[in-house]
Amino acid sequence: MRAPLLGIRVHLSGSIPEDATDEQVNSISSFVERFALAVLRDGGTLVHGSHPSFDIPLKAAAGRFVAGGGSRDALILVRAQKFATTSTQFHEIEAQRQYSTVQIVPAIVGDITRSLVPMREWMAEHSDVMVAIGGRHWEINRTLAGVPEEVEETLARGKPAFVLGGFGGAIMGYLGTHSTVFSRLRNGLTIDENRAIAANTDSAYLVNRIISQIQLLPLIRESVKGGRLFRILALDGGGLRGTFTAAVLAKWDDMLKSGGGNDLVKHFDLVAGTSTGAILAIGLGLGLTPLKILEFYRVKGPQIFPKDRRLRHWIKSKHESLTLAAILAQVFGDKLIRQSCCRLVIPTVRAIHGEAEAIVTPHSPDRTAFSDLSAVKAALASSAAPTYFDEAVVESSIAASSYLDGGIWANNPILPAIAEAVRHLKVPLGRIDVLSVGTTGNEVDFTESLGKGKAGWAHSSADLFFSAQQHGAGMLADSFLSPARHLRVNQQTPSEIKFDDKEAIDDMALLGNDVGQDSFLTVRSRFLDGFHAVDWHQGDSTGSATSE
Repeated sequence: MRAPLLGIRVHLSGSIPEDATDEQVNSISSFVERFALAVLRDGGTLVHGSHPSFDIPLKAAAGRFVAGGGSRDALILVRAQKFATTSTQFHEIEAQRQYSTVQIVPAIVGDITRSLVPMREWMAEHSDVMVAIGGRHWEINRTLAGVPEEVEETLARGKPAFVLGGFGGAIMGYLGTHSTVFSRLRNGLTIDENRAIAANTDSAYLVNRIISQIQLLPLIRESVKGGRLFRILALDGGGLRGTFTAAVLAKWDDMLKSGGGNDLVKHFDLVAGTSTGAILAIGLGLGLTPLKILEFYRVKGPQIFPKDRRLRHWIKSKHESLTLAAILAQVFGDKLIRQSCCRLVIPTVRAIHGEAEAIVTPHSPDRTAFSDLSAVKAALASSAAPTYFDEAVVESSIAASSYLDGGIWANNPILPAIAEAVRHLKVPLGRIDVLSVGTTGNEVDFTESLGKGKAGWAHSSADLFFSAQQHGAGMLADSFLSPARHLRVNQQTPSEIKFDDKEAIDDMALLGNDVGQDSFLTVRSRFLDGFHAVDWHQGDSTGSATSE
């Protein structure tokens, strides 16, 4: 029997007021524990902003749920990064991870009234419905009263809410001065019904009333098995600049293992990669560690991109495609892309008419065109950059097709990855979280080429093309997902690093190591939290996570 709240995320906003009586403390704690257990019991996911006053009742509810065989990712405790810096706070987080998953969100530095805005936005973006109770600061400094702000963030997004003012605190004060909020709750109840709920303090009644009403709401629940988001890893193209990307991934993997974690790629439901990113994505999918892939760039990069070939570049492809193919064969062997442990999306271009194409694993019944494609051919098809390598020819029993570098249309593959998840895997857009990793960038001033004709643009037109595509893809991804569900990791460099600059390999590896270390806290809490994606070969399109 399907759990009635399966796939629904409930944001519980609140705290015990600073001036609460013993009776109020007991009443609010009782409601929190009862409500949390009811949400988890009925298959929902509970999201809370980690207020310490709710620690005991939430731990009691989630602890019982996990002890009864439930998954600890059913409770998501969101924490601002400024409260995840000291050793004491790290110990608190590790203790919370025994019965929940902890999401760390950056805070705004320097403005105490806005420091928690990103966290509130994250919870509003990632939840389907919210319940508000208690809260602090209303009678002292209303600009610091976070619970009413979280209500407004939810309502601004057109999502339903329930407000419980009978227990006192900021919500009671907020309702007293904002009586029109009852007409904006969008929870399917009348104004009078919402007023009655807001005044009630019977925890058992309120839990049953709210849970039963949530079950009636038209919330997103189809094709979603649990509270965990559908995670996408998107890897940019950029030739040897993939060394930077590989180093970032290797540093994350190294720090993850040192902290007791494992299997970086298994945290992702889908991995997309273009050109050099395709080599990375396929390698990860076939079980290569990020460190092994980094060594591939260090050792094989100079062989793939030999020096002093500028004259050759004018009359034929600058580098030997046969060399690249032979080296990839050494790495991937005769494996097929369908053997990847994760779903893959590999952008390429059909050479005959310049049509955009995506090579994908056969992860749904209508995506079987490349079922028997070898990993080597898939990587070549996405890496055949015009003038640098010859086109990649993929033969089949029906006809042979030629392909060109996917960077021509999707050097940052985030958009085809999102489209694949939504269109073919039926994942709701609001359930997608993307980690996008670049291959470095630089602040080139393209105005220096303005008005100079072909000669003036000869050395910078390709850079302009890739820069605009990457920026545009990221901007559109933010529009579709919001920044709360799109994390971009990249690094600007003082000067341009060429597509085939083998002399920069060591510098890019060092830069990637540093960026990986600096970004690990955020990436780990959001993507590398120990919950692995279900094996797509089992035929589950969106699946729930498995804990390591």
